[in-house]
Amino acid sequence: MPSPRSLVLEELRAIPPMAPPSDAELCERAVQAIWRSLDEHDLVDEQVRGDLAADLESLSALALGERLQRLINTLRLPNPIEASHLYWLTRRLLTLVPELQAAAMALAKPGAKNAP
Repeated sequence: MPSPRSLVLEELRAIPPMAPPSDAELCERAVQAIWRSLDEHDLVDEQVRGDLAADLESLSALALGERLQRLINTLRLPNPIEASHLYWLTRRLLTLVPELQAAAMALAKPGAKNAP
């Protein structure tokens, strides 16, 4: 049975955005999704990991290297996720947050490429 949180997330994703989000907004959304997942200890939930993987996939056009794809692949592992994968995943997500925040700030500056 889906959790109330996942139902709300599905509803939010079903609403078409007014305009496509900028790269800076995509970075910010990914940061917020990472924090929500970590704060709520939801990374053990396969659906939550899948939602977070989808958020991170929207950043594929940015030059974040192979690490982003490795994170996405790990997030998509089926349950039960091994403790070692969960530990690796948590650490890598925490190190990705400052990079995403820096990218969001750089992309939000005037003259920066903001369109995907």
